[in-house]
Amino acid sequence: MAGVINVTSGNQAVLNIGNTQALGRPGAAGSLSIPLVQDITVSTAPGTVRYSTLDSTASSAFTTVVENTISLNMLLDDDVFFGLANTTNSVANNGLWTTSNSKTEVFFSVAFEGEDSADYYLEGKGFIGGLSPSASIDQAVWISPMEIIVNGDLTKATV
Repeated sequence: MAGVINVTSGNQAVLNIGNTQALGRPGAAGSLSIPLVQDITVSTAPGTVRYSTLDSTASSAFTTVVENTISLNMLLDDDVFFGLANTTNSVANNGLWTTSNSKTEVFFSVAFEGEDSADYYLEGKGFIGGLSPSASIDQAVWISPMEIIVNGDLTKATV
């Protein structure tokens, strides 16, 4: 099990967002790193079409385009959700709420192993959606799901 990626170190499974590809990469100065992530899911799902022919007892299939998404749950951080002065990265400046509401395309990365040299990450571009902040008397902090609807492919890279 030497290849297992253990996320309990705190520097892995990190989502970074920027208004340019360079600002969306792990460890980039000015990147918006989403803190307080409770869980994150990277999903890639090819569409399929099934069909049957009279000369076979089983159906056949072929794949169509892939639909990629990043979904997570997070505790809300005031500066990340509503924005904090940042002249380099408009996503950090405007915050997640305004970026989602204005339908602004973002660049992002999900660091699987961290920000050290040769660590793996996936990157892409897409749109922030699914924000749905909630709080209750039993839940003493604001929590929200978030989704990035990927526009195109997810690409594997290394730091």
